[in-house]
Amino acid sequence: MKKLGMTMLFAVVYFCCVGLGVLLANVIDHTGNMFYAPACSAFVGGLAYWYFVERIRTFGAITFVGLVLAGFFLLTRHGAGAFLPAIICGLLADVISRMGRYKNSPEQAISFFVFAFGTTGPILMMWFARADYIASLLARGKSQAYIDRVMVAPDIRNILLFVVATLIGAVVGSIIGHLWTSYRRTATKIEILDTEE
Repeated sequence: MKKLGMTMLFAVVYFCCVGLGVLLANVIDHTGNMFYAPACSAFVGGLAYWYFVERIRTFGAITFVGLVLAGFFLLTRHGAGAFLPAIICGLLADVISRMGRYKNSPEQAISFFVFAFGTTGPILMMWFARADYIASLLARGKSQAYIDRVMVAPDIRNILLFVVATLIGAVVGSIIGHLWTSYRRTATKIEILDTEE
């Protein structure tokens, strides 16, 4: 029951991290296309990811967070397939993290790198299902001027920039999460030793 509660809290906290990431992306890029949102979300969410995964250590927790993100993309009408990366990346990240036994390990870092791409659905929809993406924007009441402003051409430069930016955000977020969990573990050991003395 405790792990279920922690999993729910994990989902809420990470969802808030994604929200903060979107706000940060808007500060970086004022076009409104969320091009840097996955990178910023990974940067902000790394600490929460490492903390909760190491605390919960149960298969399904990461997948659940992915499903929550997928549900958000689905309910907010970001396009027919925008929710799929969140589900796929959530499940893959869960499998990889389980291979590392949900500990502070290389597998945990790789798991987060994969999970970071779970929020890329809207941009991928923009590139690979352009007509559906435009239709979803129109259905949400966006003007043609807005659509023209936010659309990003799927050329090699933009695709590479998007992937590299997301990876950089994930790497920095992962480093922060790794350092924090390592610090907490060391601090806990010191407290235990002090108590025993």
